[in-house]
Amino acid sequence: MRYTLNSAELLDQLQILDKVVPTKNVTPIELCVLFDIKDDTLYLRSTDREITLTSSMPIADSSGDCRFAIESKRMIEILRTMPEQPVTLDVDTVSLQINIDFQNGHLVIQGESADDFPALKNIEGEISSFPVNSKALSRALGNAMAATATEKARLVMQGVFFDITPDEFAVVASDGRKLSRTLIKSEGQNNLTTSFVILPKPINIICSMIDKTDGVINVSSNTEGNASFSIGTFTMYCRLLSDPYPNYRKVIPQNNDNTAIIDRLSILSALKRAIAIADKATCLVKLQFGNDKITLSAENNNYAQSAEEQIVCQYDGVNLKVGFQGDFLYELINRINSNEVVIKLSDPSRAGLILPSEQEENTELLMLLMPLLITN
Repeated sequence: MRYTLNSAELLDQLQILDKVVPTKNVTPIELCVLFDIKDDTLYLRSTDREITLTSSMPIADSSGDCRFAIESKRMIEILRTMPEQPVTLDVDTVSLQINIDFQNGHLVIQGESADDFPALKNIEGEISSFPVNSKALSRALGNAMAATATEKARLVMQGVFFDITPDEFAVVASDGRKLSRTLIKSEGQNNLTTSFVILPKPINIICSMIDKTDGVINVSSNTEGNASFSIGTFTMYCRLLSDPYPNYRKVIPQNNDNTAIIDRLSILSALKRAIAIADKATCLVKLQFGNDKITLSAENNNYAQSAEEQIVCQYDGVNLKVGFQGDFLYELINRINSNEVVIKLSDPSRAGLILPSEQEENTELLMLLMPLLITN
């Protein structure tokens, strides 16, 4: 069986599909991508048994239907080293040897039997689906990943929470000290009420899918604990966490009336300098708000180091001095795309809100950071 494909298009597809392929304690077939050729179309599939990713692409020349599997990383390395060109796969359906012909030569690799590849599980249970602007979802997921837990805490805190109601679609993440919530405008009428948690690996795959395709991504979940995300030729299926997510709405303060509007690049630069001086154990950075300026300071008593810097801002509120973990504050402000950042405070013991001065299209971003105790 002979098939001719575009090398660059196949490489683009395989590089995303390979993100699902496991690397440890697996059999040879689990290192592969399934090639399923039907009616002049190549259907591709990879899986780690918890996540399955599918895609498709046209075949320029096909001699009939065929199924086989190829080790993902080997095929990627072959295609990555050649310029875009037609590539022909000549498949021996008995031995599964695959002859790869290209402009200046050919290679022979050994394929694997498609019958040994894990089957695609049927999605059962009542399904809820809704469309989302893909770029808005990509931004929301990027914001969320800055707030997820990285240490081995509760598994659910390492994930991203999708909270869907008829009124709003929220993408939320928190590690207990910082929180990100992005509200996304629905692409169509949404009468759903559902929620679920996605772990970092499928989140990264979703972002890769979005990077390759513009438009609307269709999100579905079912009552059996599965979700799917479809955009362009890609569809990802994944298992959802069953653990309940904490009630994030309760921790978002509603009375932070002391408001500072600050040039984003100015505060990022000042934070970088303060973090370089701050005690590495706490990374405590102190911010004194008042008289249309912020006095930003840090100390490291172990090395007799200190820093103090003033930043002009628009401030409406009482004089306040609050401490934050500097690297966390920098990370959250760095996620904002507007020229100015808004910090809203209540008192030194309560969470501060961090928002863009102008929200991006189709999204509304809110971030939260818990303060650190100032002892002097």
